[in-house]
Amino acid sequence: MSSIISGHARQCDNKHVIESKPVTMPSGHVITMQRFNCSNTLPEAPARRQPANALRSLDLQNKRAASQCTTSNCICGVSCFFNKCFPTTASMSSSDCTNLANSLISNTATFTIPPNQALAFILNSCEYAAFGTSSTQSTQYCFNDFGAAASEVFHVCGNTQQGGCEGTLNGAPFFVEYVYFSVVPYKTYI
Repeated sequence: MSSIISGHARQCDNKHVIESKPVTMPSGHVITMQRFNCSNTLPEAPARRQPANALRSLDLQNKRAASQCTTSNCICGVSCFFNKCFPTTASMSSSDCTNLANSLISNTATFTIPPNQALAFILNSCEYAAFGTSSTQSTQYCFNDFGAAASEVFHVCGNTQQGGCEGTLNGAPFFVEYVYFSVVPYKTYI
């Protein structure tokens, strides 16, 4: 059983991988992209966010946002605020997480998160996942914004913990999380 829980009680039970495939990034790293869903649904956006938990400002996000969007449900340039760090059962390799984040940051393209699904990008022991804003329409996200948010969460939590951040677009939440990746079923709290 897989379970992912955020600081705002977002929970992903029974992670079900729909598709898994290798993707060669502009950096040259070959990473695994997984499309998955959960047996439960995501809650509404939290009523209040604590600004003290915000990640440091990411000027890159604000400068490039609108020009990369090609759909109305696009979270490019939307800030992602830090939730919490949680312990993990094993350490992630710092180089795996750093190389994965840098590979994502160096990609100037966008990706699409299908409704009621999420996308995870994996490099050996490190996994960054993005959960979209809608259960009825796809969500577009910039690789470089996603990588910057993931890098910031890793910067805060390090390689002995896992963590996540959350943003809001038109009142709907989206999440970026990073976890230890294992080929065996795991239970993860974020």
